[in-house]
Amino acid sequence: MTPPLRIAASAASPLLLLACTVAPYEPRAIDPELLRTPSPTSTAAGGSGQGTATDTQAAAIDVAATPLPAPAGPLELAAVLRAVGERYPPYLSALLERDLASGRLTQALGGFDANLTAKLGSQLQGYYEATTLQTLLEQPLATGDTIYGGYRISDGFLPDYDKDRTQDDGEFVLGGRVPLLRDRGFDRRRAGVKQARIEQQLAEPVIQRARIDFVRAASRAYWSWVAAGQRLAVAEELLQLAEQRVEGLQRGVDRRFVAPIDVVDNERLIAQRRLFVVRAERQLQQAALELSLYWRDSTDAPIVPVRDNLPKTPPEPRATTTSVGGDTEAALRQRPELRRLQQLTDRIEVDLELARNQALPNLDLVIEATHAPADSPYGDIDRSGLFVGGELKWPLWRRDALGRVEQALTQQSRLQLESRFARDRIVNDVADAHSALTAAIGQLDNSRKNRELAAQMVDAERRAFELGRSDLLRVQLREIQLADARVAEVEAQLAGWIATVDLRAALGVDGAPTPVGP
Repeated sequence: MTPPLRIAASAASPLLLLACTVAPYEPRAIDPELLRTPSPTSTAAGGSGQGTATDTQAAAIDVAATPLPAPAGPLELAAVLRAVGERYPPYLSALLERDLASGRLTQALGGFDANLTAKLGSQLQGYYEATTLQTLLEQPLATGDTIYGGYRISDGFLPDYDKDRTQDDGEFVLGGRVPLLRDRGFDRRRAGVKQARIEQQLAEPVIQRARIDFVRAASRAYWSWVAAGQRLAVAEELLQLAEQRVEGLQRGVDRRFVAPIDVVDNERLIAQRRLFVVRAERQLQQAALELSLYWRDSTDAPIVPVRDNLPKTPPEPRATTTSVGGDTEAALRQRPELRRLQQLTDRIEVDLELARNQALPNLDLVIEATHAPADSPYGDIDRSGLFVGGELKWPLWRRDALGRVEQALTQQSRLQLESRFARDRIVNDVADAHSALTAAIGQLDNSRKNRELAAQMVDAERRAFELGRSDLLRVQLREIQLADARVAEVEAQLAGWIATVDLRAALGVDGAPTPVGP
């Protein structure tokens, strides 16, 4: 710098110091009012005082949906996962699959309900005038047969060949229908019940898959919130270093040991680092709001964690002690996808069995016995009778049944391909999670060494600055390097936590990991 410029900078430095001096930074917590739902009263206060449609809708908002203030004390992951299993609405919705499956089974069992039928008719005009009444109770059986019994009576004049003609006291009827080909070994009723039972079993892997996904998402949200808190701590520490230099730099200017422009530069640095702190605070608030979707109280209301809820000493990510091959075998046993595909295959086999049965002709044996309490007025009607007959019905082209067989075989082939790919996906997930965890542990070790060395460089640069062998720019660079090293350590730790969560999800584990101290 030339002498005239140096003199001008020295003359202008007092004005610059007055213009750039900023009040010390104080972190601010989330304003609870920002988390509250506007009430109809407060909305109407600025208007005419009369309720509007918007006010009515606001009044209908569920108060439980408003985030609540967090309780005191560190928040552990186990508490979040416990809330997921007990209060998380999407998981509670997934649990309703059991009720739906139970309802479908009840509906299918309704195919075997007894049917009561009654028929009343009267011939009002014509040569024959009579009234007939018939009541039957029909019961389908699990063997495919059908039995029925009832009572019928006629009153009036009917021809001899009319099957509804009875004696004065009527007659009792008992009979049955026995399928000999179609519906003998399998029918629609039994297929419906079997499929409904399979759907009951199918609900479990669906629920387990949902729980694994929700636990994974909640765990990721928790560790992201913890990492955001650590990033904020790094930004605040970096700001504090610049603020602590203000008095020392001012004394250096008074003693003409430090150039006044260095004080201005430090004030600029303070403003810049306050900006970084505000950004880190916003990231922490965003992570806290995301975590509140999973952390809920006894009324199912979301709880927004505050900074005091951050764990003091979060558990360290640790390398897995199991092999990729062993974890792959465990995942193939535990993951719900393969069990779901197997149960879908069982359901298709039911469809195939039913379709093949429906391709057979209908050949039914009909047996019916009758007994009349009286033997008048018709002398040609025996008091007891027995009828044995058969009924044959054969669709010639059978295209409906054959088309169903073709669909079932095609769906079987598709499920085989899906099962093969699902196994490949599970193997890939386990291998990728192992790789990610190993890399994260390696990054964490190196990032800690980098942070320790960066801290040593900062201390050495500060001592050199105090002795006049360095300048403020070099100190700033060393502090930025230390902050970057600490942030890299936080990111490596977060990667280890996320990799651990992903490995548990890949293995099909749906519980909370055991907290481990540092």
